[in-house]
Amino acid sequence: MKTRHIKNKSIFIKSVSKIALFVLLSFAAIKGGTLGGNLLSRFEGTFVGNIDVHNFKSMLNNSFPIIDSVYNSGNISVSLYGEIKGMISRIFGFDFSSPETVLNSNLVILSNYYIKDYPDVLLNREKQVKLDYSNDENAVDNEKNGLLVDQSSIYTEEDEVPGGNKENKDNKKNNIGNQSQAKIAINNDTDEKIAISELLKAPISKLTSKKGPKVLIYHTHTTESYIDKISNLNKTNLPSWSKDPQKGVVRVGEQLASILRKSYGIDVIHNGTIHDYPDYNSSYANSLKTASSILKSYPSINVIIDLHRDGLAAQGKKLRAVKEVNGKKAAQVMFVMGTNKRGLYHPNWKENLKFALKLQDTLNKICPGLAKPINLSINRYNQHVSNKAIIIEVGGDGNLMEECLESTKYLAQAINEVVKN
Repeated sequence: MKTRHIKNKSIFIKSVSKIALFVLLSFAAIKGGTLGGNLLSRFEGTFVGNIDVHNFKSMLNNSFPIIDSVYNSGNISVSLYGEIKGMISRIFGFDFSSPETVLNSNLVILSNYYIKDYPDVLLNREKQVKLDYSNDENAVDNEKNGLLVDQSSIYTEEDEVPGGNKENKDNKKNNIGNQSQAKIAINNDTDEKIAISELLKAPISKLTSKKGPKVLIYHTHTTESYIDKISNLNKTNLPSWSKDPQKGVVRVGEQLASILRKSYGIDVIHNGTIHDYPDYNSSYANSLKTASSILKSYPSINVIIDLHRDGLAAQGKKLRAVKEVNGKKAAQVMFVMGTNKRGLYHPNWKENLKFALKLQDTLNKICPGLAKPINLSINRYNQHVSNKAIIIEVGGDGNLMEECLESTKYLAQAINEVVKN
């Protein structure tokens, strides 16, 4: 009995000793970490400050892919996996990333609704999303309070006239209208008189010397798509929107990013986050969050491209903007530039316009006529986030994908020449 008592006492002492040792070691670790951190902070300029942040991020992303996935949600890549996934989707008729397609493949009644009625919803989207801030007296105050951002749509009624310019009835009232100089042209929807020659001569800021990506490509209207064959150009029962990234502007954005990386050595982030579905009216609010988050994570980014495609507001009609270049059909490109005419904060909009003018000039020197007149708008389009933020519309909803991909070769060349020279 005495022996058992001694044994239990010994076990108790060992347990207490282990707990005490654990507490002591934990305290020592915390204290040591605190002292070490304080010591490192004293040498921030010579030690911590010299850590290569870009390489550190890359190391973490490669070691823990989930970090990269969460940190930069919306990364898009035209990969082997994507091609296999697309092939499965075409064979079996569903896509695991789109729950409605899985349900349609198993429930005929849902499939009938989807096929017959859903395209009509997409076709009528242009009518549903027209916004007008003209009577919004609180727009400026709301913007200052962080309650309102741009949510305007980019749709232009095209009336082609000789020289490629478009007549704008509203501009006739203020005698501004179309401005041009040599091969430079602006469709001016504002009351601003633009000194084109002065802006062209003025230098633009150079790309930052910070390590990391220099260009961001994203899509406010991510589901904008193209036709898959020319016979569909005049059909009125086909939607101009698709959540399949292979069928629309995301595919074109990835091609542009790939050429900039491989041919010109420019590090690019291409983000394919869907911003315009299911709530189209929140497109610009959603894309601003994405762009701001990426810019915060990568302060090395200078050039911000919101890549769209053009389209006609008239229901049932599709726009095919095409030019023959080197024996191939290439979709025409249009730069859409914002201002602060809505009263929204955008003090440096002329810096962005300067960048767009140089791009248009360079692109038309490479391929005369490929760049359409710049559309200068009273809206801001989230371009206040950078001095090189632009909207680029590649083709229209009546262009073929191959025509738009063809244009990215020349667009990438123009971007490279402007940002490096």
